[in-house]
Parts: sequence; structure tokens; C-alpha cells
Amino acid sequence: MNVDTSESDNATKDPFMVLGLTTDASETEIRARYLELIKQYPPERDPQKFREIHAAYQNASNPLVLASAIMNPREIPPTPWSKIIEQHERRKPRFDTKILLSFGNPIGVDE
Repeated sequence: MNVDTSESDNATKDPFMVLGLTTDASETEIRARYLELIKQYPPERDPQKFREIHAAYQNASNPLVLASAIMNPREIPPTPWSKIIEQHERRKPRFDTKILLSFGNPIGVDE
């Protein structure tokens, strides 16, 4: 006997990730992306993908899921400090140091 676990898998997947959207997407963006994906994966060609997209759309258009996505954004791993420092060391300053120091501290102004 085969047990279809696709429904339980769809419930655990992030609907915004399935649709390829950010969690701050509007209702019109969600619907437009849904229609775009349905054209790419019609039920006749790929029924499993169609079910996954449809379930994601229903969850993403649910106000409770939207509120949950806003309150609990996806965890993005923090960038290591060594990488941040390396990026800043490679970046050249936009202004000369003398110009930056002259802001609020005029040099050469006669009193």
C-alpha cells in the first residue's frame, strides 16, 4: 500500500520559497507568480509540481500564513566578522580623509 506524503510535505514547505517570492510580497505579486508557475507546470504535464504550487499559493494567500511569515522571517546565517572586515579593507574610501575631517571642523578658516 502506497502512502502519499505529498500533502504533508507541502504543509511543511515555505510557500514563499516554493513560489520563489520574498515574504514581503503583495497579494498581487503572489497571484501573478502563481499564474506564471501554473502556465509553466500545468496539471496535465506535471501533476505533482502543480499540486505543490497550488498548495503554496493557498498558504501564501492565507492571512494567518502571511502574518506568520512577517513575524518569523527566514533565518539567514550571519556573515562572519572576518569576511565583513575583509570586504571593508578591500573597499577604497569614497572621499579623501582630509575632506572627511574638514566636515564640521573647518581647517584654515581665519578667525
